[in-house]
Amino acid sequence: MRDEIRANLQNYQSLFGADAFLAPAQFTKKLLAQYPDTVIEFAPMMIIVAIGGMDAYSRLVNSTSRNRATDVDNLTREMHKQYHVNRATARVVIESIAELLGYTPVIDSEEISPSLVSGIGANYSKSEPLRDSNFGLLAHATGDILIFGDYEWRVLDKQEDKLLLISEHILEQRAYHPCYSGTTWENSALREYLNDEFLRQFTQEDIRKIIETKISNPDNLWYSTPGGNDTFDKIFVLSMEEVDRYFGDSEDYLNMRRKKYAKGEWVAEDKGWILANEYDNSRVAKHNGTNTFWWLRTPGYSDCTVAYVSTTGNIAVNGDRICIFRGGMRPALWVRAEVI
Repeated sequence: MRDEIRANLQNYQSLFGADAFLAPAQFTKKLLAQYPDTVIEFAPMMIIVAIGGMDAYSRLVNSTSRNRATDVDNLTREMHKQYHVNRATARVVIESIAELLGYTPVIDSEEISPSLVSGIGANYSKSEPLRDSNFGLLAHATGDILIFGDYEWRVLDKQEDKLLLISEHILEQRAYHPCYSGTTWENSALREYLNDEFLRQFTQEDIRKIIETKISNPDNLWYSTPGGNDTFDKIFVLSMEEVDRYFGDSEDYLNMRRKKYAKGEWVAEDKGWILANEYDNSRVAKHNGTNTFWWLRTPGYSDCTVAYVSTTGNIAVNGDRICIFRGGMRPALWVRAEVI
């Protein structure tokens, strides 16, 4: 991915010169108006460059900082936050622009060096991904955020030589299954997509790090809706039990403590439709900066519905229709810890 981005950036600079760093509207207009269709195939990366290019170009050229790492980090965070560009991709774009500009300020002695790598993990803020392009991923503790492939992941569990990761953000919105018909995780379109098209986005090296895991698919505790057969997957979404266990471990699921909304508050009620507790906020996830509900793999009240985590972080045990296209995809996977 890194080599591809850098090669494309070099091609764009040779093709468009200074125009490669125009503001997005100007760049897109010029691109569509003046260049043939054979060049348009590069549009996705061109648009990414255009989005961050103007700020990156001007700020790197005019920077008074003596620390290149600080400038790159700041621009990466801003590009990720403002334009929702994947953080790993944003960093490569910013670093590559810096290189193409010949931006080489004097490096402060405080910048991270190889001798400091062994001590980074203990003091690194968990609000930022643990990553260093020269030394690999450094996170090995539950709750850490790291970069694997092109995405940010949160460590949910650590067992001997493997880590369970879940995407820190909702990566896409798509239906659990396109047809409103009886469906389990085993035959869902979401499972097929994650273990085929989505998986192929990773490099072969990263795919070798992902562990194929036996996935249990229990029935819905309240409605006895069948969860279907166990499966063997490299990538999956969490079950209702797993999302309760890994986000606070309230044991509300195991003890069937569900609630309903009555008189302005959530109260315990056997006929309620959600699990809600003090850990709701930790389960909230965003898509393009907006709180979005995300799919689980446990069935809901019928085999045409599936459980999900709501926009406020509670767990809907009754579920919603599997064909709703705006459901959030928040994949999980096990990776080999020794290669991280």
